[in-house]
Amino acid sequence: MSCPLWKFSRGKSIAGNGRPSNRGSVSVETIATMLLLLVLGIGIFVLALSSTSAYTRLYEGKNFSSELRVALSYIQMKIRQNDLYDTIRVEKNPVNGESAIVIREVYSGEVYETWIYQDDGKLREAIMPEGMPPSNDYSFEITDADGLSVKKDGSLLDIAVWLDSGEGQQRQESAVTLRSE
Repeated sequence: MSCPLWKFSRGKSIAGNGRPSNRGSVSVETIATMLLLLVLGIGIFVLALSSTSAYTRLYEGKNFSSELRVALSYIQMKIRQNDLYDTIRVEKNPVNGESAIVIREVYSGEVYETWIYQDDGKLREAIMPEGMPPSNDYSFEITDADGLSVKKDGSLLDIAVWLDSGEGQQRQESAVTLRSE
C-alpha cells in the first residue's frame, strides 16, 4: 500500500484521489471565531482585574474599620475599669504633643500612670511611674491609628480615632460619661 502522491496545479494541491484541497488557506469563519475568542479572553481578564481591585478596596475598608473599633473598644474598657474620682485626665503627651489619656492607678502601694496616646501610626499604651513621661521604648502597640483626639468637658470624654487611606480618612468617634466626676 502506498500513499497517494500530491500533484500541484496552479497554486492548489490535488490529492491522489483527484479532488482539489485548499491546503494553507483559512476560512472567514475560522478567523471570526478566533477574534471572538480573543475578545472574550480579554474581557474575562479585564473583569478579573477589576473584581480583584474592588475586593482589595473592600478588604482594606473593613480592615480599617476593624482597627478603629478595636482602638475605641480598648480605650473605653480602660476608662470603665478605672473610673474612679480624679484618676482620668487628658494631657498633651510629651512624645509628639498631641492629646493623650492618662489614667492614675495604684499597684502594691506605688502610683503609676497609664498613658494611652498615638504616635508613628500606632495607638500605644505605656505604664509609667507617676511623674515620668511616656516613651515609645516602654510602651506597647494597641492597634494601627494615624490620629487620636481626646477632649474632656466636665464628666464627658469625647474620643476620636482615625486612619488615613488613599481614598481619604476613616474616622470613628465615641463619647464616654465618667461616673466618678
